[in-house]
Amino acid sequence: MVNFEYYLKKNKMKKLVLLLLVVYATNVNAQTIGAEPVKKNTYDPNALQYSGQVRTAQKPTTKKTSSSKGSTTKKTSTPKAPAIYPDQHPSSKNIVYQYIDTTYPNSENHFPIQGNAGIGTTAPQAALEIKRSAGDTRKKNVLLQLSNQWSPNGQNEPSIMFSNGDISSIENVSYWTIGARVSGDKTLNTPQTFKISHKPVGSNVELEYFSVDSYQGKVKIGDVNSNVDGYKLFVEEGILTEKVKVAVKNSDDWFDNVFKKDYKLMSLHNLNDYINSYHHLPDMPTTDEVMKEGIDLGKMNGLLLKKVEELTRYVIDIKTELDQTKKELEETKKMVNKKD
Repeated sequence: MVNFEYYLKKNKMKKLVLLLLVVYATNVNAQTIGAEPVKKNTYDPNALQYSGQVRTAQKPTTKKTSSSKGSTTKKTSTPKAPAIYPDQHPSSKNIVYQYIDTTYPNSENHFPIQGNAGIGTTAPQAALEIKRSAGDTRKKNVLLQLSNQWSPNGQNEPSIMFSNGDISSIENVSYWTIGARVSGDKTLNTPQTFKISHKPVGSNVELEYFSVDSYQGKVKIGDVNSNVDGYKLFVEEGILTEKVKVAVKNSDDWFDNVFKKDYKLMSLHNLNDYINSYHHLPDMPTTDEVMKEGIDLGKMNGLLLKKVEELTRYVIDIKTELDQTKKELEETKKMVNKKD
């Protein structure tokens, strides 16, 4: 008697083995382009150019054809805007496709092999143009973001460099950098800072020329100590300008009250004694105080105005006394002449 269950199980086993062989062969073929198997990605910092063969990839189209066997659909390729790709996976992970096809409909970017590249625009007007439509006016319209991983002992300064391109030696390189210390650090205890720096030719030191820190928004120009509260701008050496306007916040710093009748003017005798004792005018800072604290332009101009007004009152008082003395002298002369 024939054992049908045995043959049935044996036939199913053959089909299962055949199916596994087909899947395995398909998988091997899918990982092979041409005659070479795909290699694993390996990082080689010197392999910055892809030198393999290329092929032309085109967007496929469908075309219906008729025959005696019936209507069939056949895929064909159109010669419009070919995109160039490597014929196999690049061996270096630094290599990307030489051309990213952005010619298909609804594309917002433009990355040609030569010419200007555009992100958000298909007609870039510079080597790289990034464009975005107007956003919410209450928020930032961020077009480019620079960031790096935070480190507790690092400066954490994502930056943009403008260099002369000479990398033959560190002393020949000249560059400017614009960057931001976005998180400070625990080594130097520096605040978060936006800054502009420069490294000149012949020097190994990068000089910080301009910075704005996150502590009260202090602005620093040059190498100057900014660890002083109550000020926003710190400038090394000096400022050359055609005009300076100082706002006086407190009316007490301006001294129009000197000409009021209730103002108590120091007598010239007491003023002379004060000068002999302290060698400067009352209310005016000493040399040591100026060297230590500097000069507040608003308050200093107010004090100078006060001294000019006091001096004016002294002159007026002396003139009044002189006129009175001259008048009395004239009257005395008349009385003497009458007696004669």
